[in-house]
Amino acid sequence: MAARGMDDSKPMLTGVCLRRATVGPNAGMLTRGRRSAPGSTPTVDPMPEPRIRPSAAWLRQDLAVVLLFWTLVTLGLALSSHLDSRRSGSAITLASALAQMAPLMLPQVSFSLAVAGLLHRRRHWLNRPLPLLGWAAAAIPIYLLAATPAVVALGVWTRGQPWSAYPKAMADWTAVNVWIDAMTASAGLALQIGWALWRHAQAQREAALRANAENLGLRLALLQGQLEPHFLFNTLNSIAALVRGADRAVALQALSRLSDLLRYALRASQQRWMSVADELRFVDDYVTLQRLRFGDSLQWRTEVDATDWTLWACPPLLLQPLVENAIRHGLESGQSGVLHLRLHRREGHMQLAIDNPRSTDTALMPGHGIGLAKTRERLQVLYGERAQLQTEKGATRFMLRLSLPLEALDAALEAADR
Repeated sequence: MAARGMDDSKPMLTGVCLRRATVGPNAGMLTRGRRSAPGSTPTVDPMPEPRIRPSAAWLRQDLAVVLLFWTLVTLGLALSSHLDSRRSGSAITLASALAQMAPLMLPQVSFSLAVAGLLHRRRHWLNRPLPLLGWAAAAIPIYLLAATPAVVALGVWTRGQPWSAYPKAMADWTAVNVWIDAMTASAGLALQIGWALWRHAQAQREAALRANAENLGLRLALLQGQLEPHFLFNTLNSIAALVRGADRAVALQALSRLSDLLRYALRASQQRWMSVADELRFVDDYVTLQRLRFGDSLQWRTEVDATDWTLWACPPLLLQPLVENAIRHGLESGQSGVLHLRLHRREGHMQLAIDNPRSTDTALMPGHGIGLAKTRERLQVLYGERAQLQTEKGATRFMLRLSLPLEALDAALEAADR
């Protein structure tokens, strides 16, 4: 069973697999690849970039903002007309002023509704705000050319005048009225564009966060997929050494232990989080299997705080590669001595320390350190700067220190399901 000659740094995946592109426009990106026939070039498809799709809810919000804005403007103008009439002695009621003012606002409302529909259908315009603002400024004069005759005609109609009065009303329409229409139309358009740009920026930020979360999820899946074959190959190497020995009963016992380990590894591979207690039991089972190979040479000591570790979350298969590294650094290098694991809870953090004997003369076989490298990457993805993994080489001992923040298992599982 020549498992040691295999490249255990690469996961054996079937069907759809994950890769990191190294050349081309997708360099550095995680990609999905379809497994090709042996000898052929694998097909790699880039992960699709997130798209911001305008929804019907967005359009309803835009229309609500337009109607609210012009309702307030109409109420303000009607109230102003009512107060002016009281001062002049004509005493127009507020309802009458509102009835006269509302039709005059129809061109303004229609213009704003048209802008809302256009921004909804041409959402990509919001990616270039400066040209959009230039077009908006050019639209105001065009709007005034079309809206002024309509407003004058609506005024003639609301006052009950004959249509023969329209030319005179048009001639009497002052520049101040045009200026007021220009200011109100500009204010409404600026409000619309500002609202649309703000919401578009929010949507882009949310899409970027979702894309980042998906990318981190793919990285975690890739890293975990690399660790599982790494664990399997190294464990099979241990059993292969037992099979080559004389004690076949011990080899059968090791195979039974291996089935227990694989059952846990399969269950853990389907979870984002396991409890620290589960990980500790998995490490104990792994050490028990290694004892069948190394016998009394494997001196294993543990110091674990009397904490209910079932309550706290731990990334699956996090601790076993660290213990495996200690065994391979120690016993496989020909050194004898105690392998020591200490686990404590301090100030909301899990503090793990593992130290093992080491030899400065024996060169380790290829594959050593892969578990540590992948573990560092997983910790960086999951915790960022909140977790630390440090190693130190002494004259006769190799020491590892791991610190990561404790999170309640139930809360971590609930967050992973969202």
